[in-house]
Amino acid sequence: MKKQYGKVFTLWMGPLPMVNICDYDIAYETHVKRANIFVNRYIHGATEYIREGRGIIGSNGDFWLEHRRFALTTFRNFGIGRNIIEGKIMEEYNYRFEDFHETHFKNGAIQVSASMFFDLLVGSIINQLLVSERFEQDDKEFEELKTKLTMALENSSIIEGVMPLWLLKSKFMKWRTKTTFAPFDFIYEVGQKGIQRRVAAIENGTHVLSEEGDDFVDAFIIKIEKDSKEEVESTFTLETLAVDLFDLWVAGQETTSTTLCWAFVCLMNYPEVVEKLRNELTEVTGGMRSVSLADRSSTLYLNATINEIQRIASILNVNLPRVLEEDALIDGVLVPAGTAFATQLSAMHTDDETFKNHKEFNPERFMENNNLEKKLIPFGIGKRSCPGESLARAELYLIIANIVMEYEIEPVGATPKMKTPTPFSLLKRPPSYEIRFVKRS
Repeated sequence: MKKQYGKVFTLWMGPLPMVNICDYDIAYETHVKRANIFVNRYIHGATEYIREGRGIIGSNGDFWLEHRRFALTTFRNFGIGRNIIEGKIMEEYNYRFEDFHETHFKNGAIQVSASMFFDLLVGSIINQLLVSERFEQDDKEFEELKTKLTMALENSSIIEGVMPLWLLKSKFMKWRTKTTFAPFDFIYEVGQKGIQRRVAAIENGTHVLSEEGDDFVDAFIIKIEKDSKEEVESTFTLETLAVDLFDLWVAGQETTSTTLCWAFVCLMNYPEVVEKLRNELTEVTGGMRSVSLADRSSTLYLNATINEIQRIASILNVNLPRVLEEDALIDGVLVPAGTAFATQLSAMHTDDETFKNHKEFNPERFMENNNLEKKLIPFGIGKRSCPGESLARAELYLIIANIVMEYEIEPVGATPKMKTPTPFSLLKRPPSYEIRFVKRS
């Protein structure tokens, strides 16, 4: 569409005009330099469902600022953005490989569905931070969580983001919402039940709150008690905790797991990249230890490869829309207040003017041109950028690097193609595939 209509264009979604920004420089001008005008979420349809103006994704104003800031501070206290998080990631990484070695070892290798493996690994990392619990292979609740989340994300589209909630909830749309909205109810209810169990455990003395708490739920409950004791007006309640938990789990689970699945599709299609990665990592570690976050400054090719994986993956087919707070110029055109707009990251990442031969998987492009990295924005741009960016970057770095160092990676059957089967849903998924992890000697 950018080639046909330009860097900024209006796409009519039924009666709703939506301005689409497909250029990095314009996105930077609007989302960073004039952030206060361009920061608010367009709360309609999908973003209003369950959240009702609450949560980190579907809120605006003081509520959004408070809850985003609380989440960032809490995660920082638990080590995200510092090397403390490395130990937590690697603990789950090692556990997951040991676990699958016992259950999925076949013909000299761990043979497993890539999505199953990375869902359990990433899901356990985020779940430990949120509720101090790990998911297991035979966990039926997790299996249902993933099934319903996959159903919702693969069937949802921009339609759910712009339709009024009353229409989406009407009997006329039930044929669609049973596969787009209804699955989210189950995910939300799982979080609610977890909170209820924690509150009951605190009340009966089987769970004792430490000063900062053991996880996000603890920290939130401590905040509720503090605000109540000080008798201040507060948006921190058990109900808003459930919505925040829903947002953090859905976003933290699905985005990183999907990116990792894309990563190994790319690497299996480009074995020469794997060889270059191994040479670099062996030189940095001496082949005698695991790759660490402290190695980042020395692993230039790995850093470039992860950048290229995220560019190729560009997992959001359509970005969540925002709304203008006041009349504003976008690329020299006056756009009235109340207009919905979206910054289309996937369009920027496939722009041939910026990324030459954009369909080609080429990590070297980021080493040859240092200016490209700033135009890669997989976590968004401006004040609404992903609050879990530091965690996701650490997960991608440690998991990709250590798998490449420790294992030969092989497809089961034909090598999966670098083409998404979900071009029209919200999430751009890679094809489903099984992978073999063969321990290197």
